[in-house]
This record gives sequence, C-alpha cells and structure tokens, in this order.
Amino acid sequence: MQILIKNAIVLPLTSQEVITECSVAVSESKIVGVGTIPSAFKADKIIDATNKIVMPGLINSHTHASMTLFRNFPDKITSLQDWLSQIWPLEDKLEAQHIYSASKLAIAEMIRNGITTFSDFYFFQEETARAVIESKVKANLSLTLFGDEQSSLDRLAKQLPVLKKFREETNGSLFFDIAPHSIYTCSRGSFTLAKEAAQQNSCKVHTHISETKVEVKDSLREFGKTPALYLDSLGILEENRAYLAHGIYLSDEEISLLAKKRIPLVHNPSSNCKLGCGIAPIGKYRDKGVLLALGTDGASSNNSLDLFQEMRLCGHLAAVLTNTPDNLTPYEIVQMATVGGATALGRQEQCGTIEVGKDADLLLIDLDTPNGYPLNNVYSSIVYALNSGNVETVICAGNIILENKKLTTIDWETTKNEFNNAIMSLQ
Repeated sequence: MQILIKNAIVLPLTSQEVITECSVAVSESKIVGVGTIPSAFKADKIIDATNKIVMPGLINSHTHASMTLFRNFPDKITSLQDWLSQIWPLEDKLEAQHIYSASKLAIAEMIRNGITTFSDFYFFQEETARAVIESKVKANLSLTLFGDEQSSLDRLAKQLPVLKKFREETNGSLFFDIAPHSIYTCSRGSFTLAKEAAQQNSCKVHTHISETKVEVKDSLREFGKTPALYLDSLGILEENRAYLAHGIYLSDEEISLLAKKRIPLVHNPSSNCKLGCGIAPIGKYRDKGVLLALGTDGASSNNSLDLFQEMRLCGHLAAVLTNTPDNLTPYEIVQMATVGGATALGRQEQCGTIEVGKDADLLLIDLDTPNGYPLNNVYSSIVYALNSGNVETVICAGNIILENKKLTTIDWETTKNEFNNAIMSLQ
C-alpha cells in the first residue's frame, strides 16, 4: 500500500526541528518522502493529519511482555528480591500456551500506547515470535539464560535454532539477543556463553544491572568489582554488543566506561519506583555521554506498558533528584523513547527517526482534545500533557496496526478470551 499523510506536524527526531503542514509518503514498508513528495507517487490511502503530530513509533527497550499474566500481583512487597521470590515460583508453572496469549495481550496494549518496537526478555520466545509476526510489530526477543553453564548450554541449544529461523524469515521485524538474567542469577560461565553466542550470531547481550544497592554490595564482596566493571572483565561490554537495563547505582568509573564503549542504558522509571529500588541519575549519565533509552519493564513491576507514562515520570524524577526542573528537556526524553531505543536495539539504520529510506514506523497523535491545547511546545506537550489516549493511528513498516484507535492486526475479543483462559489454567 502507498500511504500519504498530509497536513501534519512532523517531528523527524533527526533534530529538534518541528515541521508544520508537512506530508509524509509511504510506499510498501518505507518512507519515500518527507515534505517533498516524489512526483510519481500515487497514494492508495490518504490520511488527513490536520491538528495531529506525526512522529516515529515509540520503542520500548526493556520489557517482559508475558508478565501481563502477573499484573497487579504481588503488590505487597518489601524489595526487589522479595518480589522476585514471589514471582519465580509462579513462572515455574508457565508453559508455551501461556506465553503466546500473554504476549498477544501485551502487544495489543503496546500498540494502543504507540509502541511499534519492543525488546522482550522472557521464556518460550518462539511463542512471543508468533504473536509479534501476527501483530505486525517489531521485536528484539532475548534468549534468557539462568543459572550455571550447563543450564545455559541447554537453553542455547534448544532456543538458538528457533530464533535464528524466525530472524531469517521475517526480513527485519524480528531480531534476537542473548540475555543472561543478571550477575546474581547467572554464573561466570553463563555470561561467557552469552558473549560467545552474541558474537557468533551478530546480536547483542541484554542484561539487568545495578538495580539495587544490595546487588552492588554483593558484587563487590563476591567479584571484587562493581557490576559493570565485572561485566567488562568478562568481555561483555564491547561496543555495539550490549545494552543494559536499570543501572540505578553506577559509579563514576562505570559511567565513564559505558560512555566510552557506547553501551546503551535503558531507564525504567516506573518499575524502579514501584519496587523501591531508587532513582537513576539520568541527567548525570546524559552529561557524561551515556547512550540512553526508555523501557517499561514488565507489567508485574510497573504495572502498565505505557511509554507516555515513562516519559513523564522520567522527566519528573530527574527534576526531583536534582532540584532542577530542566534537568532533562522534553526533547531529550522523547529521543530516549525513539532514537535512543533504536540505537540500543541495533535498529538505528531501520527506525527511530522519520527519514527517507527508513521503515515507515509512524505514530499519529491527536491534538484535537482538551489536553492538546494550547500547543506552546510540542515536545513538552508529548511528555507532560498528552497520554496514550491521544494515540490515534500507528503504522509499523508500512502496515497500519492501529487506525482511529482500533486494533487492525489483533482481534481483541479472541485475544482477551485466550488470555483469560491462560490465567484460569494457572490458578
């Protein structure tokens, strides 16, 4: 399909530029015109975007999609470790059928929240892959490792061929990464295997890091190094080969290391707050040159998959932590949810900005609502005034996956019923 979006307020995100009364042309999966439309272009579908923002689709750079199964449970917790101790026994009951229906529900939620691409960190990823393909979104699916070297070898032997096959067959919609869960759940050997598998398969290592003060303290006691320095000693932190989630408690030496090696850090503000982990000094990381992205974490520790919520909280926490209202600008925060996410996931040549030749991953935001007026600053409006309820249309690789706030690639009634059946089978 060839789509012409006209009369839009376009945010290319290649800079802070705002282009008014602009048109964007889409042919098949690609953007073929921004402002200037090719003379030979003939639209099959025209979208009048008067009083609407057109921006790159949002990128959720760290989540556990299938944890929609555990949304709102447990909420009586004392720490991250307490939460994990309650969640892990539930996860032991999970089977492939649960993951497919939970992933489909999560993707439906993310699409309605303007997310076109996400990085998932969970089990039975072949089932999440099915849901991604059917929904016509994009995902980096992390092959999750837990425990000792033998356990990780078994997981790699079983899952790698499946994920490689999906990557080859989906023409860029599915990537995969290798995800040793954390330094406190995976052995040194498991991290070494993860590094080798990532190198051999031209993908990245994705892991949790420095989420709590306890983790840092234990790392110093057990390894004689803080978490990022320990990972670096294992060869994990090679440029363009890893991205890290959380990073609340990084030393100055670790910050400099991540900046120098261009290792992206994914900020998960809602999860960090809910679990009482702390507030990451994102403004400081930005000042030191660390690449930044934004994630929701899972629906059990958040409890939503909404990057509008994360953008707003990101800005508020940065201001509170430093007593400086403009510690992070709205433009920088929107960058984290788009350009930064594309970089973290290794998709910067594909998406994250609106440019000719890139995939048509586009988000149309309706401003003809009370919270859309007045539009004094478009980036401030996105971060602090608008919300996912303003998302009207979502396009991923040229496919319209949400139109006039209605899902087009997911049957909601079927998805809802399958998810409810999965929940019942776990009780």
